[in-house]
Amino acid sequence: MKIVVLEPGAWGTTLGIILSRPRRKACGFLRGKKNEVSFWYENKELASKLSENRENERLPGIKIPKKIFISSSLKKIIKNTDLVINASPSFNFRKTLLKIKNLKNLPPLLGIAKGIEKETLKLPSQIVEEIFGKIPYAHLSGPGFAKEIVRGKSAKEVIASKNKPLLKKLKKLFAVEPLEVSTTTDLIGVELAGALKNALSIGISLVEAGVRNPGVEKIKKDLIQHRNKSKDLLRGEMSRRLIELGLEEVVKIGKAMGAKKETFFGPAGLGDLILTSTNPLSRNFQFGQNLLLNANKMRKEILERKITVEGFDNVFALHKLGQIYKLDLPMINEIYKAIYQKVSPRKIVQNLIKLTEKA
Repeated sequence: MKIVVLEPGAWGTTLGIILSRPRRKACGFLRGKKNEVSFWYENKELASKLSENRENERLPGIKIPKKIFISSSLKKIIKNTDLVINASPSFNFRKTLLKIKNLKNLPPLLGIAKGIEKETLKLPSQIVEEIFGKIPYAHLSGPGFAKEIVRGKSAKEVIASKNKPLLKKLKKLFAVEPLEVSTTTDLIGVELAGALKNALSIGISLVEAGVRNPGVEKIKKDLIQHRNKSKDLLRGEMSRRLIELGLEEVVKIGKAMGAKKETFFGPAGLGDLILTSTNPLSRNFQFGQNLLLNANKMRKEILERKITVEGFDNVFALHKLGQIYKLDLPMINEIYKAIYQKVSPRKIVQNLIKLTEKA
């Protein structure tokens, strides 16, 4: 199969590398077969640099196999392609799709962004339909970090699509180590799950940072009732309670938008939320922690796109969706205040802790 990955970062590069490897899993006629994988970047200098040094700076130490063709020539690279993977984050998802809008005989599309378009509040599949109409589209999501998965750590991913023949095709394609892929027709649920876990993990990691060093942030008085517990135990309890509360908000939004509740209790939902909210490798986790230390600097770097944190835009979108659907989303609303209304992160830590006490 010929596969083109558009604008691959860490995760897109990882998927491209994995799909280019000889297949080891038994999956019918695909066993032993190899895919032809190409990477496309709009930036000519970046494409040339990666083609020469074969290393994406977001995946340090991982060499891109020479058999993966890297180019900035879209028409050349996409000719006779069987699958196009849009690896752009949610804030660039539309921009990348517009580059292929006028190409003829477009193959099925697969998105891997975990977010909602901030300006329109649209999910990736809704953007695809707006631009291309009814074309085969699928979305992949689930827990895991690119730098670990590319080195062989197993990961349970979920592929969603309303197109059942495409789902069958992709399940065979992704039946390759170290991925364990399941499929569902709940496209909205899988897309929402990725966006929600990114947003919620910012707040959960913000509280984790505040509890770890309450003296610095002067929130010790709010934790007085927990004075007989160790910091590690307290952090664990706070994270667990906030994950539970966050999951409740996930289900509320999902129900309002027509998603299936069970999707949010699977790998793309609860599984990804737990991992992202508790692991320092998560960029959303890192953002929440750093927000406590220097909120203005973090906001500035995000707005200037110096760092990629999809949860930043997702918080805005989910806050607005909560207003549209008239939903009570206390966690999302508190995180929104910290990022967009510039309320003191210390105050937000206090407010989020109080939510756990009410639960």
